[in-house]
Amino acid sequence: MKSPASEHRWPSRLLGSGVASVMLITFSLTTASAAPLDDVGQPPPTDPSAFTNPPADPKAALEALKTLPEANQGAIALPNGVFGDRTTPRADNVLPPSLQTSFNFPTNGKPSPLFGAEPFTQQLLLFEEFGTEKLDPTTPPPTLTFPVPTLGPAPQQDPNNVARSGPSSAAIEAFMRQPGLFPFPAQFSNVLDRNPWKAQIEAFLNRHPVGSPAEGRPPGKGWSHQRWNEFFPQVQFKTVQMGTRTNQGLRDRKQLHNYANGEFAPGGLYYQTSDIPETAGTTRGIDARFHSKMPIQNHNSLWTFDGTFPPKLLMVRYGQPVLMRHYNALPIDPAANAGFGLHTISTHEHNGHSPAESDGYTNAFFFPGQYYDYRWPLQLAGYDTINTTAQDPRAAFPCSPGETLYVNDANPGLKTCDHGSIKIRGDWRETMSTH
Repeated sequence: MKSPASEHRWPSRLLGSGVASVMLITFSLTTASAAPLDDVGQPPPTDPSAFTNPPADPKAALEALKTLPEANQGAIALPNGVFGDRTTPRADNVLPPSLQTSFNFPTNGKPSPLFGAEPFTQQLLLFEEFGTEKLDPTTPPPTLTFPVPTLGPAPQQDPNNVARSGPSSAAIEAFMRQPGLFPFPAQFSNVLDRNPWKAQIEAFLNRHPVGSPAEGRPPGKGWSHQRWNEFFPQVQFKTVQMGTRTNQGLRDRKQLHNYANGEFAPGGLYYQTSDIPETAGTTRGIDARFHSKMPIQNHNSLWTFDGTFPPKLLMVRYGQPVLMRHYNALPIDPAANAGFGLHTISTHEHNGHSPAESDGYTNAFFFPGQYYDYRWPLQLAGYDTINTTAQDPRAAFPCSPGETLYVNDANPGLKTCDHGSIKIRGDWRETMSTH
């Protein structure tokens, strides 16, 4: 259930009331020390995100927006210098364009066949946790970079067309198993490292050169992480959006229960993770089908986090900012989608108090081969106005003995777990169990 008052999107560069008296702090993962305040001024004129040439009549300018092309016009690039439009992704529709009648149902196909599957005849797949790691700048650089698309056997890849395929499951698995994030996240978008899929993109477009940065977040102060020092991410995880593949148990040991505790232990109700006998105490072997009698989904028909089942769950705690590095490994060809969806993606953390650059709104998309760093402060509502000294014990971060958390209270710094909790700022009445 969504509370209408609970979701708040910070406009670009907006600080809530009461912030002028707040002391902002930067910190490492082990120490806390005073630092310059986060810069919340407007971008300078030389900044690529600077707001320039304000209209003389703002109301008329807003009305003029209605006459402009759609926001993604030009984003659908095709071979030989051609740009597509809203109908381009429907090229592989079930029905030819002349017979497609409904914009609301892009595939215009008949109801999906059930292949003899009956209701309530398959075990429900539980969520699989992403599992966060400490954000540690001392983690050595990985040996493997984000893998490029290759030809491969169906249904997990395309055997004939690289632009309609994705990286191999083995390559993604090896890349994702590496600890840490590289390049290390920064307040401003990384414009130096280049999209590793450059060669494959150029081959598809038949245009040279086609340059794009590795990070899909636009450059400049307007897209920098707001209040970066104050809400510096303390934990992180990474995931890849891609066509479906068989789960290789990548996150087994990241589960809070490790398939070894309580009902998840051997003999427990949830130890058997699917109807596949080999998936006892592991998600390894769970393939991409909605029922055991249904066929495995083609990689161009279903896109998921990690490219795997079960659906993913992010377990976090209020007061501990998290950074998600989201890689886009969808096919380069925008028509390789079975007539539904675009390969430009944006991720929204619903019901959170997220700054604009990390809120995942419609136009904040990024392209195949790129990543996007989303930083979610995960603070309680009223952080700037209610319980700003973090004295209310009902507004708290649950913790284990010896665990620490940076808290920007009357005496900012790392706080140590005290009887299972660390008091944080904000309104405890806005606490939600599920976002």
